[in-house]
Amino acid sequence: MVDSAKILYLIILLFVLIILGTPFLSPHFEELPIKKEPELHGNFLHITDLHPDPRYDSNATVKSRCHKHFQSSSKPKHMFKGKAGPWGAPTTICDAPLSLIDATFEWLEKNWKDQLDFIIWTGDNSRHDNDENFPRTPVEMFQLNRMISEKFLKTFANTNKAKKKHAPHFIPIVPSIGNNDIYPHNIIEAGPNSMLSILHDIWSPFIPNGQHETFINGGYYYTEVIPGKLMVVSLNTMYFFKSNSAVNGCVDPLQPGTKEMKWLNDVLKLARERGMKVYLTGHVAPRARAYTITCYKRYGRLSLKYQDVILGHYYGHSNMDHFFFIGSKGIREKNPKNNTNGDVLSISDDDLYEDEEDEEPVKAENREKFSPESDSKIDEYLGELHHHYSAIPPHTDHLANDYVVVNINPSVIPTFFPALRIVKYNTTEVTRDEVDSTKLHQNTFLTPLGYTQYFMNLTQANLYPNITPEYTVEYTTWDDYLMKDLTVPSWIHLAREIANNGLDGSLWEKVREFLLVGTNSLINQKNKSFQQCTYSSCSAKGPEDYLASELSAMVFLAAVITTALPQGEPQTNETEAESGNFEKFKNKIKDLFHNDKEDDD
Repeated sequence: MVDSAKILYLIILLFVLIILGTPFLSPHFEELPIKKEPELHGNFLHITDLHPDPRYDSNATVKSRCHKHFQSSSKPKHMFKGKAGPWGAPTTICDAPLSLIDATFEWLEKNWKDQLDFIIWTGDNSRHDNDENFPRTPVEMFQLNRMISEKFLKTFANTNKAKKKHAPHFIPIVPSIGNNDIYPHNIIEAGPNSMLSILHDIWSPFIPNGQHETFINGGYYYTEVIPGKLMVVSLNTMYFFKSNSAVNGCVDPLQPGTKEMKWLNDVLKLARERGMKVYLTGHVAPRARAYTITCYKRYGRLSLKYQDVILGHYYGHSNMDHFFFIGSKGIREKNPKNNTNGDVLSISDDDLYEDEEDEEPVKAENREKFSPESDSKIDEYLGELHHHYSAIPPHTDHLANDYVVVNINPSVIPTFFPALRIVKYNTTEVTRDEVDSTKLHQNTFLTPLGYTQYFMNLTQANLYPNITPEYTVEYTTWDDYLMKDLTVPSWIHLAREIANNGLDGSLWEKVREFLLVGTNSLINQKNKSFQQCTYSSCSAKGPEDYLASELSAMVFLAAVITTALPQGEPQTNETEAESGNFEKFKNKIKDLFHNDKEDDD
């Protein structure tokens, strides 16, 4: 009787399974697709140097850093000429108005929120401290960092309630410390210290579990943006930066730069052992004249040692769009910054935007290469860059093993036109057996394939103060450079093409135009227009000399500043927790800088 009941039960169960059409009885069940988590779009954003300025006045003169209304009788270079515009003042010393910052995040949310896998964000989130009439305070600096952080969180917020408790933001976001994210700028001592503690409080949503202590101790960390497959390393380049007088290179084992390099070696070793790939990111790029000699050499040696692991080097700070090489020959030299044969990009980018009106003359070998109206410092930099590309030998099978390529992203701040970059990478997974382990620099899973550079033409945008501008395509590496991917051999091929094309060739004209993010003719026009007249009496105006209407962005900025400054009662729509966190944040800054009063700014 019992056996009959069991048989009947099995028959009924079999009948139900057949009716329901369960895949377990299907002869093709092994072919059913398996959903992968997370779904990869194959795109990431690199954005850098936003430099928001709450004091920006869209009717002010550039000479005042776009803060006040006055004229000057001097004859300044192009960076000091013109007036502010409602969306920014291109090719000037002014920082970014909040209207430009808002427009940037609105465009990202509208076009890319659901199309990115992660974000590389390489620092400088406060205005420059370049106006003695309105000195930047630590309070303001950290508030601006907090404001930009909240914009990232809001723009890429995870709206899926089921996942929200597990993910504070929609996608991994990897910030790095810029030289204007610390006070005073460029200077930060070995950690742990209060500076890193405050930045940690602001950036804690972005720092993965297990990395918080590392950040507090040194300001660096890594994020597995694709778990088990790809990590993005955020370096604190301030410990390598020669302008940071609080530290001293990467030789002494007690120096923070030395400790960071050891940590980086351990991380890269771990990635290799786990079969993962790495993107290295930071604010100041590894240049022979920007880093201390010892830190530059150690960075170069590690980069060459782990070529099989590192797929890209992404930096900001320079504002200009370009790439350069670190070669094995250059890092073997006793003093790479004195290199003159082009193996090392020996000129610094830090002095291109100095607030000085008397400039050194262009080097004789570069003077005749460019138009007389051009900016001499930029021309000298371009000449050195072309010389650097020309020094790259013709490509051979093993030549790429001796080089590392560093990519410099242009900035949002309108030093030139605002720009950002969407990078596409390979999402086709392969097994280890499908990869030739004897060959480096293959186009395989996670390899960067190319990028699209987006920019905002402020000359046009400032004509329409009441219409929010958008970013448009400036160029792509596929169409304009004909690059099949962004491996080292492809960059070497491009450098050789640029060199062979010559200084009068169309390819070099592209490089020059892209380096200045579309403002080459604007710079030349400003220099030419103002040659024979003083600032106060010259009637010629550059395209950036547009006045905002009475609907100036300052109306909005005033409301933002009122709610952002650490004084008064919290907003009525703040929760108690948010109010408490804000008070805690305010008090921590107070404790760090006892001599800064709340009403200083």
